[in-house]
Amino acid sequence: MKYTIETIIQKPLHEVTQLYNNINNNSKWMPGLITHETISSHNREPGSKSIYTFNMKGRDFTITETILQNNLTEIIAEFTSNGTVNTQTTQFSKINDTSTSYKVHESFKLTGFMKVIGFLMPGSFKKQTRQFVDAFKEFAES
Repeated sequence: MKYTIETIIQKPLHEVTQLYNNINNNSKWMPGLITHETISSHNREPGSKSIYTFNMKGRDFTITETILQNNLTEIIAEFTSNGTVNTQTTQFSKINDTSTSYKVHESFKLTGFMKVIGFLMPGSFKKQTRQFVDAFKEFAES
């Protein structure tokens, strides 16, 4: 399953990328985030790994993030969880001096029960991505 979610943030590109790449900001915009633990390397550098624990709709789950590439304006990360491998490409680009385009490209590989969920409810994945995109936009613009 592949899709893209995008929005425009009313802040300059350099401010947006600084906010996004600072892992200390995650709790300020990631809905449902309980804990974040960096387990190898540093702040969103290629090769770094982190474990995120979220609570969504009363259910806790853990996701492991591996940063594959990060040049500040394009971050490619792989997220793994039970039955799910998601490669996410996040792109920021300058529209003008005060506006930034924010795009998230998702590519999910689902197995087992998650494959059934993805088939029956693909909109739920897009809805969750939209929730995160909108939350970051709100945080960045505040």
